[in-house]
Amino acid sequence: MIDRIAIDRPLRAALLSALAASFWASAAAAPPEIGGLAGEIPDRVARSAAACGPVFEGSRTAGVDCLSGEFGGFLVGAAARLAESEGRAVLGENFRVVHRLSWSPFGEGLSGNLDAVIPLGFLSGGEDAAAGAGRAVFLQQGVTRWRDKEGFRRNDARLGAGYRFALSDAPGADVLGVQAVVQENLERGHRRLVAGFDYMGRWGSGSLQHYVPASGWLPGRAGYEERPVGGTRLGLRFDATTTVSVDLSFARWDGAGPGRPADDGRVAVGWRPHPWLSFETGVAGVGSAAESGAFRALLRVPLGGGGDKLPRWNGLGVAGGSNASVDLWRPIENVERLETVERAVAPARPRLEEILARFLQDSASTGGVVDVEISIPAALDRDLALELRLGPGDGDNPAVAGEDFVDEPVAATIPRGETSARVSIRLLHNAGMRAERSLSVALAFAA
Repeated sequence: MIDRIAIDRPLRAALLSALAASFWASAAAAPPEIGGLAGEIPDRVARSAAACGPVFEGSRTAGVDCLSGEFGGFLVGAAARLAESEGRAVLGENFRVVHRLSWSPFGEGLSGNLDAVIPLGFLSGGEDAAAGAGRAVFLQQGVTRWRDKEGFRRNDARLGAGYRFALSDAPGADVLGVQAVVQENLERGHRRLVAGFDYMGRWGSGSLQHYVPASGWLPGRAGYEERPVGGTRLGLRFDATTTVSVDLSFARWDGAGPGRPADDGRVAVGWRPHPWLSFETGVAGVGSAAESGAFRALLRVPLGGGGDKLPRWNGLGVAGGSNASVDLWRPIENVERLETVERAVAPARPRLEEILARFLQDSASTGGVVDVEISIPAALDRDLALELRLGPGDGDNPAVAGEDFVDEPVAATIPRGETSARVSIRLLHNAGMRAERSLSVALAFAA
C-alpha cells in the first residue's frame, strides 16, 4: 500500500534535505537509532488496518485511501522525528524539523507545510544561543503543498535566512528578527523574493513583509497566464489568553488584478481550545476589498505527531498572554503559499491558410443558394471578421463572374468562443447555361 501514499518528489526532497543537513558533518557520528522505528512499524500497520477495516467494508478504494493516510502519516511523522533527532546530534539542540502536514482522503491528499531550521551556531553566540538567550542565526528550507482555487496541486519550495535577537537579558524577553526568503513554485516556475521583520512577545506577535516578484507572466491554466503577486503585508496578533487571540492584517498588492483587491484588510478572532481544533470568525473588507464575513471551524490532526498520548483540552486558556510563543528559533512564518494573479490570454489570430472554407453541398441550381462553412483550429476570445468571395472553379467548365455569381465579397463572422460559422450565398440565374459549371470560394480577413 505504501506506493499509494501521496508523497511526491518535492516533499521527499524537503525531507531528504533535512536529513542531509543533519548528516553533512557526520563522518564520525554514531549511526542513527532506528531500532525503535522498526519496532513500531508492525504495531502501526496492525492498528491502521483495524481502524480502516469498517471503511474497507463500504468501499475498497476508500479503504485503500484510509490505510494510505493512516500509515503514510506515521511514516512522514517518523521521518521528521528521525531527521530532527539526528540533526540535533550534529548541529545542536536548536536544529528542528517542523511540519503542519495533514491528510484528507477526500480529494486533498497530503497538504500543509514542512520546514527544517538549520542553526548557524558559530554566528549565534555559542552556548548562550543554545540556552535560548542572546541571538539566533539560521537557515531555513521548506515546502508548502496546497491546492489552488481551480483544484490544481501546487508545491512551493522556499529557502531563506533569519536573524533574531532578544531585546533584553530577562528570561522570556521580547524578540525582534529580520529575514530574507526566496520562494519558487516547482510546477510552473514562479519565483518571488520576500524580505521582512517579525516580533514575538508575551502579548502576541507581529510581522511586516515585502514581496517582490522575480518572474514574469508564465502559462497557467488553459486560456490564462499568471505571475507572482508583489506588495507589502502587515500582520499583528494579540494573545488575550493562551487559546484566544485577535488577528489584524492589512496588505497592499501591486497590480493585483481581478479577484485580488489592491488593498485588503482583515480582522479575526480565534479560539484554539485544543492543539488540533480551532475556531475563527472574522470580517474582511478594508480598502478596495468587498466586505465579507466568515466563520470557520478547523480540525487538523498532525501526521505522526500525536503518538498514543493525546493533547489535552485547554478551554479558554490562561489570561495574560504566554511566554511560550517567544522562541528565537521558530521557523519563519507567513511565507507559505506563493500567491499569483492571472489574466486571460488572447489566442493569436490564426493564419489565413489555417482557416478552412468548404461548400456544404455537392451542387446547386442556377439562381439557387450555396452554403459555405468556415472553421478555425481553436476558439478565440473575440469575433473573427472574414470575407468570402466566389470564383471560377478548377474544372473544364468554370463558372463565369457576372453570369453565374456576383463577384463581390460577402461578410462572414466567427463569433467569440466558437470555431465555425455558416454563410449562405445566392447565385445568379443563368437561363442560357447548358452544362454544369464549377465554382470555388476564397477567404480574406475583413479590412
